[in-house]
Amino acid sequence: MDNSASHVSHSWRVSLEEAKEIQQKLSERVILRDEFKKLEKVFGVGVDFSKRQDEVIVGCASFLFSERKIQETAFHKQKISFPYTPGFFAFCAGPAILSVIRKMERPDMIMFPGRGIAHPRGLGLASHLGVLLGLPTVACSKTPLWRDYLEPYSQKGAHVLIQGKEGELVGAVVRTREEKKPVFVTPGHMISIQTAVKMVLECSPRYRIPEPLRQAHILAKKMAEIR
Repeated sequence: MDNSASHVSHSWRVSLEEAKEIQQKLSERVILRDEFKKLEKVFGVGVDFSKRQDEVIVGCASFLFSERKIQETAFHKQKISFPYTPGFFAFCAGPAILSVIRKMERPDMIMFPGRGIAHPRGLGLASHLGVLLGLPTVACSKTPLWRDYLEPYSQKGAHVLIQGKEGELVGAVVRTREEKKPVFVTPGHMISIQTAVKMVLECSPRYRIPEPLRQAHILAKKMAEIR
């Protein structure tokens, strides 16, 4: 199947059933192997909501992988046309995320909060937007994505792979800081689980959360508070 992003698009103003059909179709395009030549510029995406919950605010931080520092940030706010619904977060925040990403120079990879392939239809936020953008994507969450999971060893870099209902590998529980709570990593698109874990670890030199995601979240939260 042709996985080119230039042939992938859909309406965001859809019913819940239409959204489910879109997810099922796009999940067939997800690639779970490393499809890139370099990973120098990594974007992190952060999402927050207005006090009235009628607007989504997205922050984006551009992280230079070789220098381990933030190069550029941007944000965007937008009215919500699809209400937040568990399992359909991309339809709520996706249009605003795409708008802010397109304001900046194209990255080599994007890190998202939430889920990648660890999703009822295999298409969480990172997988969904990864397919639309044609870019490698990773999801990293502070919140457990699985009801039952094994804790990795206490040292940084320790991780435990997680299986889905059919026995397939869908992500990992990863220790990014010694003796701190783990994070939950799932590949989104065009990247393997092993490389997704490696990237999260290498982008977490000081904090539990990868620096691109941490800075993007700080920006989105700040913009939500002052606007």
